[in-house]
Amino acid sequence: MEKTRIPNAETGQTSGLRARLGRIKVRGYYWPVRTIVQLGFFVLFSGIGIMSLVPAFNGTRSWVVLPIVSSVKSQAQVTSTMDAITLFLENGLFPWLPIGIMFVVGAILGRFMCGWICPVGFLQDVITSVKGRVDSVEKRAHLQWIRLKYYLVVFAFLISGSLGLAVFYGVGNDYRTSLGPLADGLFVAITPDGTLFGTLPAILAGSWRFLGTAQSSDLTFGNLSSWFGHISALTWLNVVVLVGFVYAAWRIPRFWCRYVCPVGAIMAVTQKNSLLGMHRDPIKCSECKECETACPMQIPILDLDWKKFNDSECILCMACIDACPAGALSPKFP
Repeated sequence: MEKTRIPNAETGQTSGLRARLGRIKVRGYYWPVRTIVQLGFFVLFSGIGIMSLVPAFNGTRSWVVLPIVSSVKSQAQVTSTMDAITLFLENGLFPWLPIGIMFVVGAILGRFMCGWICPVGFLQDVITSVKGRVDSVEKRAHLQWIRLKYYLVVFAFLISGSLGLAVFYGVGNDYRTSLGPLADGLFVAITPDGTLFGTLPAILAGSWRFLGTAQSSDLTFGNLSSWFGHISALTWLNVVVLVGFVYAAWRIPRFWCRYVCPVGAIMAVTQKNSLLGMHRDPIKCSECKECETACPMQIPILDLDWKKFNDSECILCMACIDACPAGALSPKFP
């Protein structure tokens, strides 16, 4: 008589557990990786400005330029392409290299560097994280304010371009003198990051050296008033701009990137046709709008083409991917 084999109950339970574990998908998030990358580049580009407080420190600048906001006033090792362009024009030279870098990077990565590498972008993200929520702006006002950065870029190039032509034809010396600090460029003369990582550390370094050698008799009201009097009006203006930058970033996520940044305005032109973009799976998407709520640039994601969207304001920070509960969003290249 043939015996029927009864399956082991324990084996059946183990197989069922393995099957359930096999169906569990471990989801990865972009924000931890992006934060580490941003912090690393922040230290590389701008954090070294703190070292200027040390009297023996002598920072050396590289000739690498990238489409980010990194002022020539700071001790950063890498300069913004916008600053490089205006400095080239000031000397009557056409800025082939920085313009080429902007368009090549933009054609491949779009505004990826705005979301992952730019130190000013990182500062704004930190402020928003401390606040704890991503606020939005009324749609009509948001669309109107976006135009501001394009007007500022046109104004900056009118100044630097006209000076460049004047210098090229040998009649620019008087014009350069009349422009004063603006001869270096609008966003070189007035910049929050240059103040934070260049001007303020230099002022603090000078005051620390004075306090380290000063006698008690030197610390008079007259001497202190004279010291403050030597600080230029442009420096005070930049301090006001820096305070305004922090306040605006607290009120509106990525305020500088949305409405002011000249680099973002130029890169927005290439973002529309960049190889790197975003994809939305219409089958998985339930149109819950969690992605739009999390977007720091307030992009109407659900109104864009699901196959591949390259909105000009998208900084490819991947916050929408992390926020989507269904995993319907993903990067798309090309």
